[in-house]
Amino acid sequence: MASVSEDHWVIFGDGNMAQIVDSKEIIKKRTGKKYTRFILLPSRRIEDMYDIEEEQDGKTGYLVKEYLSAYVVWLERGVYRSRCLIFPDVLNGKTPLTRHSEELTTALNDTERLLRSAEAAKNRAYQELEMERNQQQQAMKLKTDMVREVARARGRVDGEDGMFESDSGGE
Repeated sequence: MASVSEDHWVIFGDGNMAQIVDSKEIIKKRTGKKYTRFILLPSRRIEDMYDIEEEQDGKTGYLVKEYLSAYVVWLERGVYRSRCLIFPDVLNGKTPLTRHSEELTTALNDTERLLRSAEAAKNRAYQELEMERNQQQQAMKLKTDMVREVARARGRVDGEDGMFESDSGGE
C-alpha cells in the first residue's frame, strides 16, 4: 500500500479511521443532493471489519467512497492537517451518530411544520379580524346613515354639514 505524507484523517461514526488522500464536493444530477467524494486509505481495522477488498485499488489500497454532505463535518481542514467526521460507517451504514442526526432532523422538520401551521393560523385570524373590522365599520356607517335619515325626516339635521341641530327649549 502507498502512504500519504500529510496528516489528513476521517473519523467515522463507528469510531474507525481512514487516511484522506483526496476529497471533492459533488452534486448528483439525478437527485440534486450534495455529496463528498473521498479517496481513502483505510486502516487495517477497517479492512478486517468490513469486506472492502473488492472496492479497494489493488496496487494502492485506496478506497473511493461518497457520503451525503449533510453527514460530513470538517473539524479542521488545511493543507497539511485535516480532520473530518463522517456520521455513517465506511460502508455508509447506520451508526449511533447517524441515528442521533436523523432524530434531530425529524424534530427540526416537525418544529418547522408546526411553525408554518401556526403562521397560517395567525394569518387566517388576521384576515378574519380584518373582515370583522370592515363589517363593523360598514354596520356603524349604515346605522349613522339611518339616524341621519330619520333626523333629516324630522327636520332636525342641518343639511350642509350633517350636524344635529340643538333641541334646547324651542318646542
